[in-house]
Formats: sequence, structure tokens, C-alpha cells
Amino acid sequence: MKSHSCKYILLLLLLSIFSGNVFSQKKFLFDATKAETAGNADWVIDEDSTPQRFPTPAESTVTSSTLETYWTGALSAWGLALVKMGHHVETLPSGTAITYGNASNIQDLKNYDVYIVDEPNTPFSDAEKTALLQFVKNGGGLFMISDHGAADRNNDGWDAVRIWNDLMRNNSVQSLPFGMMLDSNSITETTANILSAPVNEILNGTAGQVTQFKFSAGSTITIDTVSNPTVRALVWRSGVPQGTTKVMVASAFFGKGKVVLVGDSSPADDGTGASGNTLYNGWTGDVGVSHANLHLNASVWLAKKDSTVTVVHSNTTKNLSFTLAQNYPNPFNPTTTISYQLSANGFTTLKVYDILGNEVATLVNEVEEAGNYSVTFSAEGGSASGRDASKFSSGIYFARLQSGENIQFRKMMLIK
Repeated sequence: MKSHSCKYILLLLLLSIFSGNVFSQKKFLFDATKAETAGNADWVIDEDSTPQRFPTPAESTVTSSTLETYWTGALSAWGLALVKMGHHVETLPSGTAITYGNASNIQDLKNYDVYIVDEPNTPFSDAEKTALLQFVKNGGGLFMISDHGAADRNNDGWDAVRIWNDLMRNNSVQSLPFGMMLDSNSITETTANILSAPVNEILNGTAGQVTQFKFSAGSTITIDTVSNPTVRALVWRSGVPQGTTKVMVASAFFGKGKVVLVGDSSPADDGTGASGNTLYNGWTGDVGVSHANLHLNASVWLAKKDSTVTVVHSNTTKNLSFTLAQNYPNPFNPTTTISYQLSANGFTTLKVYDILGNEVATLVNEVEEAGNYSVTFSAEGGSASGRDASKFSSGIYFARLQSGENIQFRKMMLIK
């Protein structure tokens, strides 16, 4: 009996290496409320004169061979790629309210996983700012795209740089919530100065590796790790040190959610749009760059919800050491408890990786005091609301605890 049990466990482990997680469709909402088609712009997935909620022809008619010209908008290739991956896309039409938690609004942000706003040309109201930040704080993904300074498409005195900086500086939730600000300059260059992080899902995700990125008159970003310790620069200008300035792409956590900021709209532009507009194909037209890879990887990362966790903290601080205990039970199905001890206050992360080194869950991502902690990790994923139906396959996983310069790993085994 014991021999059969060992063989069964070995079989499950082998299967886990070659099997993926159960697919979960995500809902992506592209904004069209902020004059994204003003002037020469076409920052929507389907223009149709006035962008509507559902692109036409219907996404149900999209196949793997559908061309980007199937829809008319500079972001049509992006939207179609998401549909081909099995996801759902919509547009928030002009005149529709940006809300969070308003049950009477059928397109309330609470009904979506990711909100994509490419180069807004009119500012967010105070209520809209609160809705955006609450959306992210409660687990949503926000994809922000800017352009170079003074790119005021509708001549109202507001360009995308000023609008995004106003959101981050002047809101009722938190000042500089994402730890990033745009520099309001104009940069044109191709760079291979990209963060080396094999497990980073934006730079090395399912759409492929990001090796080069090009700005065609975009604004750089300055990050602030004091305002948000999770903010991370991903792409820098060519030849500069990989620091907090001259950043071209950045990401961050905020509350339970995530954000990505790209400082230029050209990389997402697929060269399709309204007749008479000056069009530019940055999505695939710039040879050798990885624009589609980055935008699609970032989309998937933003949509990915972390596993359900419960954290218990003990205030006992005597004779503490930095320790990551072995999870219990181990093997486990579907939940296990991960306990750890911090000897000093500091920014702490507890993450789970699969056997290939891919990050599959972030359990802790915040400043914590010295003390003893226990986290209940659920391999079923998701939450009671059912917004995320993702699950984990049987196999070996690794828990990674980091606080300050201290790092420890533990191997965990999931058997279903």
C-alpha cells in the first residue's frame, strides 16, 4: 500500500509539471470617457464614429486568424489579442460615469478585473479619482498610459501627463498612492535597458519576453519607494543606471490591487483608426521591439488575483529572529498555514512560486512590525464573490519570505 501511495504522489508531481492552472476568463474595460478620440487620437478598441460598449463585429465572431482591422481603433490589436486569449473586452463610452460600488451602473468598475485608460485628455473629477483608487485598493488592475508633455489633443489645457499626475497628487484617498509621477518631457528612443527578473510576469509572461521597448515622444517616470515601497521600475532609458529616474515603464501594488504605468501611447498603437487621422503602428510595426509582449503580459498580471489568505499577528517580540517555518500541513490540500517571525519592523513580502520559478501568489506585501505571523494559503484561489476562479495544479511550490535584506525559502507540496 505504501509503495502504491508513493507512486501516486510521484505521478501527481509529474503531471503538475506539464499541466497549467484552470483557465479563468477576465473582463477588461477600455476607457472612452476622457476624449481618447480627440484630435488625431484613436485610443479605443473600436471607434465606430462614437465608441460603444461592445465592439462590432461581436467578439464572439473573433477567431485565431482575425486581423486587427476587424475593429477600428488604435487599440484594436490589443483588444483582439485579449479576446483570442479567451478574455472579454468592453468600452466605457463617452458620457458613462466612472464609479466603484454603484449597483445601478451596469459598467461599474466593480464588475471588471482591469481598467485600461490610454492617454486621457480630460481630467478626472474628485468622485472619479476616488472610484479609481477604491477599484485598485479592493483588488482591481489599472493600466495607465500617458504621452509626452504638452500633448493636449483637445486644447483644454490638460494633457495626459498633467491628468495622471493630478490623480496621484490630488485625491481623497492617498497622496502618491502608486509611488510614481510623470516627468512631462518628450523622449524618443529604443532601449534594451530592461530589469533582469526571470520571474517577473510583465517582462517574462505568457505573451513572451520583453527585450526592447521604444518611445516615440513619450514622458519618463520618476518612482518614489517611500510613498509606495512596492513600486518597481521595469524599463529605463538606454544607457542610464537602473534607478528611480528616467523610467519608461513601472508597476506597483496598492492595497489588494495593482497598477502599471507606460509613459508613451505609441507602443500600444496598432496603426488603425479613423479615416483622415495620422496613424502609427507601434504594436508590431517597430521591428525588434516587444510592445505587444509587454502590454499583454501586463494585462494578464493586472487581472490576476492573489490567493485567499488570512493573516494572524502576535505582538510577542521577545527573542525574535527572522524565520520562515515549514508550512503545515505539508503536503496540503487545499489550504495550509505558513508561519513566520520578523525580528525587526520592515517592508515584508511573502510570495509563492511554482517549480518553474513563476510567481503564482503574493500573500503579504506591506510594512509589518516585528512579531509572529501566520498566513493561511488557499490553493483554490479566488474569493467568496467568485471574481477569480483560478486554481493551482498539484505539484511543488516554494514560499519566499523577504524582509529587508533577509530572505528565506520553504518547499511546499500540493496534492489534490
